[in-house]
Amino acid sequence: MNEGGHQAVEHDRYKASSFRAYNDKLPERYDTAIALRILRPWVADNFVLDVLGTELTRLRILDVGCATGRLLERLAENGARMLAGSDLAPRILNTARAKLEGRRIEADLRPADAESSLPWPSGTFDVATLTGVLHHLVRPRAALAEIARVLRANGRLVLWDACFFPPARELMNACLKIHPHEGDYRFYTPGQARSVLTESAWDVVCCRRLSWWSYGICATPPAGDDTRGGLGHPRTARGLRSVGDARDGAAGDPG
Repeated sequence: MNEGGHQAVEHDRYKASSFRAYNDKLPERYDTAIALRILRPWVADNFVLDVLGTELTRLRILDVGCATGRLLERLAENGARMLAGSDLAPRILNTARAKLEGRRIEADLRPADAESSLPWPSGTFDVATLTGVLHHLVRPRAALAEIARVLRANGRLVLWDACFFPPARELMNACLKIHPHEGDYRFYTPGQARSVLTESAWDVVCCRRLSWWSYGICATPPAGDDTRGGLGHPRTARGLRSVGDARDGAAGDPG
């Protein structure tokens, strides 16, 4: 089998695992999962809120891989009004829709595979968030290209994901090559995640470990120009220090 064919098979295998987990098994119990509690997903929410700051109310925000809508709910509670979300699994989107409608939060939720196509026109959003999703992507560069397409030229990607210290990370990644767990494909160090972005021509504004178990990155798309409004570097840097040091007690450079 050629390299392209092998990649397609891997993509389908992990995609099927992710779909089964998030469409069939997790919609009703995702928010109470033990793994989620251990990773403290509110750290991701706080990171996003700190990066966006007071500009939140005027931004058009897409949450890629929104699951049950936790981040969208937090964004709305803090003043965001133009919200959208996508997820591979339609049933977990139904859970998100019911939750948000119960809180009278409006959000444009659409099923989509970010590695293939996001169902919005080019240049629709000011911000895209990718929290707890990078380790699911078999073709992260394809997803990043599609996210860049739906962002404005001066847009921002705010990324958060889990990370583990060696040898735990290497062992987990080796096991995932044999058997996908709920669509997990590969866990990155902060430095490795940063390289995935820079190799796709994204401009990484900040990259920092936020806790022992997670890191955050803010980046602009390949065609971005940081001088044309949007989120400036000074605010982003302050937000990262606030989350990384004051809230979690974790510091140090990315691995």
